[in-house]
Amino acid sequence: MTTEQLLSLDQAPFDQPLEVQAILAEPWRQQLGKMGFGRGCRIVRLDETLQAQTVRVRGKNGEVVLSAGMGLQTIVHLDGDGRRIPLIDMEPGQTGHLEGTTASADFATALEQLGFHENDPIRLIRKLPPMDYLTLLEGQGLLRLSEGDAARILGRSGSHIRQFSLTAAECDFTVVQLLGCPWAIERLQRLGIWPDTRLRLLEVRSKRICRFSGDQQLMVTSQDGLHLHLPLEAGKQILVRRLTRPLLPRPSGSA
Repeated sequence: MTTEQLLSLDQAPFDQPLEVQAILAEPWRQQLGKMGFGRGCRIVRLDETLQAQTVRVRGKNGEVVLSAGMGLQTIVHLDGDGRRIPLIDMEPGQTGHLEGTTASADFATALEQLGFHENDPIRLIRKLPPMDYLTLLEGQGLLRLSEGDAARILGRSGSHIRQFSLTAAECDFTVVQLLGCPWAIERLQRLGIWPDTRLRLLEVRSKRICRFSGDQQLMVTSQDGLHLHLPLEAGKQILVRRLTRPLLPRPSGSA
């Protein structure tokens, strides 16, 4: 990996691999150090404007999982009062039909690949907490995938085509397609996940979540499964460097 100049965490980009270089304020250094968060820790900063949850929904073809971003950009016309709201704003048990999306054609195509088309009925089953999908990637080793990224991987397990987020543990899974917008697909490719890649889900774990008080929050997730909500002032005291992960090659023999 190549490195760039140091940044304070509050100035760091979203969805990019970062490495903590220093925590300047002693109180924060001690408090975060007790959780294993300190120099050398590999993290990703999450977009604080998207503090929404991944959702599990049911359509006419069965249940699927949609990432928080997909839920925010999917508009549902509710049964009953007739409101049109983002899917993520529905309550468990509410029903409606798919009105459309506020995103690109790539997003609409991803929904269709999951079995959802305009005017299809939809029911929100539940909102999912932050989870880690501990995954064995053939030839690369162990990965931790978020619940949103696991939902973007469509593949074959046995005789069934399903999302990786819905596959059973310890079953062989071959990637068929990566769903979503180009930047989300590229993030998975940088992890070495392509069509024809073979994965094996080892375990699904709840993330360790720690929230600190403060009006403005920075959200980060670490490589070892720690999910932090930090006040802006703490972010200004944490210096990180951006790690540029090369795009891993597509497995040989892939189309």
